[in-house]
Amino acid sequence: MKPSIFSNRRSIIQGAAAVTLASLAPLRAFAQQASRIVVPFAAGASNDLVGRLMADALGKKMNRSFIVENRPGAGSMLGTQYVAQSKPADGQTLLLCATASMGILPAINKSVRYSVDRDFTFLVRIASSPFGLAVSKDFPANNFADFVRAAKAKPGTIRIGSAGIGALDYMGAMMLQSDLGIELNVIPYKGMAPVLNDLQGGHIDACIVSPGSIRPMVQDGKVKMLAVFGGRRSDVLPQVPSSPEIGHPNLRVENWWGIAGPAGMPAATTEALRAAMVQVINDPEFIKSLQEKGFDPAPLSGDEFKKFVTTDLNRWRNLSAKAKISIEE
Repeated sequence: MKPSIFSNRRSIIQGAAAVTLASLAPLRAFAQQASRIVVPFAAGASNDLVGRLMADALGKKMNRSFIVENRPGAGSMLGTQYVAQSKPADGQTLLLCATASMGILPAINKSVRYSVDRDFTFLVRIASSPFGLAVSKDFPANNFADFVRAAKAKPGTIRIGSAGIGALDYMGAMMLQSDLGIELNVIPYKGMAPVLNDLQGGHIDACIVSPGSIRPMVQDGKVKMLAVFGGRRSDVLPQVPSSPEIGHPNLRVENWWGIAGPAGMPAATTEALRAAMVQVINDPEFIKSLQEKGFDPAPLSGDEFKKFVTTDLNRWRNLSAKAKISIEE
């Protein structure tokens, strides 16, 4: 007896239902467990703060737990590598990714054992903070053009403090020299705090720093901020001109933060996470919480976020090759 059209239809429906249930199984398992957001930096700093803000907001949005796990080491390489290699790639282990882990470190450190292009599922960008050029209050420049003229008039005499080779402010100083054809006296410090202390005291002339870190000093007139190296003005110090406004649109020294998972995550899990995260990063209350902590909201998701990461990495690779910047750990 030939099967009827009704039995064929029943088979098709049953088959489709089986496929649907199979595709939803990873999502159901994901929803029943707590997830980790690995922050590859020490607790307490800005990187950690962004991760905790996101974990809290995402947990409320999805009605489940997101636990922040700090895994610092090797300039963020250890925690980032841990997520890249985490198995199974089921969405339970996520990564707070940033400029350091996805841009600078892979560009200058030959010991990095993960591929930005192949080893991650990029979900959303959360926030950014364009670094800018600050000078001591007595430095004879009140705008960026004055600073460049002073640097060209006396090569190698402007003392610019740096938190160390490979740090974002150091890379920014290298970018200034490379792009503008100037020579600066880059002085290494152990961290940013002593740099800011010496800038305020007039022991160095300049530094490259986030607006959030130096805002109180600028507001009190203890230092001057001449420019922020981003595509637009910072929400933190909106009176300071951006790179396009000072005539150097390609000067970009920005710290950014986002969330990624390992490559190969189930499509249903990826889309569920991304959809919830997109709602979070566009929520007015979450945006307000970022701004109150000194971050500029920078919502981006999916392919656009991945394209941004790739472009950022290539910029740092080009600079490291041109300026011959390389470290090994």
